[in-house]
Amino acid sequence: MIKIAHVMLSYLRQPETYIWQYIHAHKNFYPVIIARRKVNLDQFPIPKGKLYSTSGKRLSYQWFLDNWYRRVLTRPLGYAERIIRQEGVEAIHAHFGTTGCEYLPLITLLNIPLITSFYGFDISVDNVLKRYKKKYRDLFEQGSRFLVEGPCMRDRLISIGCSGEKISILRISIDLKEYKFKSHLFDPDRPIKILFVGRFVEKKGLEYALRALSAIKNEFIFEFRVIGGGELEEKLRQIAFTLGLSKEIKWLGIQPHSQVIKELSICDFLLQPSVTAKNGDTEGGAPTIILEAQACGVPIVSTYHADIPYITIQGESALLSEERDVDGLCANMRYFLSNPNIWEKMGKKGREHVEKNHSIKNQIFNLENVYTECITEKLNIRKTNAKL
Repeated sequence: MIKIAHVMLSYLRQPETYIWQYIHAHKNFYPVIIARRKVNLDQFPIPKGKLYSTSGKRLSYQWFLDNWYRRVLTRPLGYAERIIRQEGVEAIHAHFGTTGCEYLPLITLLNIPLITSFYGFDISVDNVLKRYKKKYRDLFEQGSRFLVEGPCMRDRLISIGCSGEKISILRISIDLKEYKFKSHLFDPDRPIKILFVGRFVEKKGLEYALRALSAIKNEFIFEFRVIGGGELEEKLRQIAFTLGLSKEIKWLGIQPHSQVIKELSICDFLLQPSVTAKNGDTEGGAPTIILEAQACGVPIVSTYHADIPYITIQGESALLSEERDVDGLCANMRYFLSNPNIWEKMGKKGREHVEKNHSIKNQIFNLENVYTECITEKLNIRKTNAKL
């Protein structure tokens, strides 16, 4: 079986379920995962493949070996190179553009293709684009293929210098077996349950969700259940208090993925109003939670942000408004809450959309076809060069 190296900073941060979906779903490729550190192994098991940590705990074998390559031999990727050679890896898949830049020197040394996935901050945050301007130029020139989640990300990548011919759209995907569909119906005997899931950072738009909910709190009885944490938590809690939402909000903190799925089974709709942050940071593609919610039959209230319109059906599985448009969010929530007869239909439409376009069973073949094409192209180049 052909081996592919998945390289990344950490295996795996909790929001990075989109990476795990592909790693654990491989059919015709054997994944060799190389990360500086291991985290959340309980949430993201590896049924097939090998996981290497290039740093390891202080004074461990990996730590000594990594330091030997980095400090003594001045070869920062020496340990990763050793793993790739020993495993007989035939292509490298870098997760995030910044990681692709880090591994670029190896593709010349090893003469294997480099496929790089971009996900968001790596093509939107101003200081990242400034810092990696030259490195991205080299990456776009020497890399074999670049993967993005949708047309918005593709256009953005082209705008910063990548050839459109090298870009492939690979939809974010989920394993539908993990998401049980349920019709979400109005229950007059309890508050309406509204769910938000995400880090407390500007691009997630939680502040606008709070302001919109404040505007309708005297019209509907609801419970706003918030999963997440982060740098803006104190500020957001203060905003909620000032808006008089203390009784309506349940701050659930950071939760494992299994608990997120449980919350999707009891909520009536997902409120996910993403925005472009002042530093340029965006979702890049779209939050995976929107796919997961649709798979569970949960209607969406969100924004025309990045590729969110690409993974939802406006007016059918989701109600979308412009970024930072509190009045638009209010109008969509009022419409949704005043018409409970549409909830079940929206949920079914969302599930159908995900089944058709975002099933990992289908998308893994698209990814593996990219690997095969890149490996074949590289092999043909080697044969041509050998004849010269």
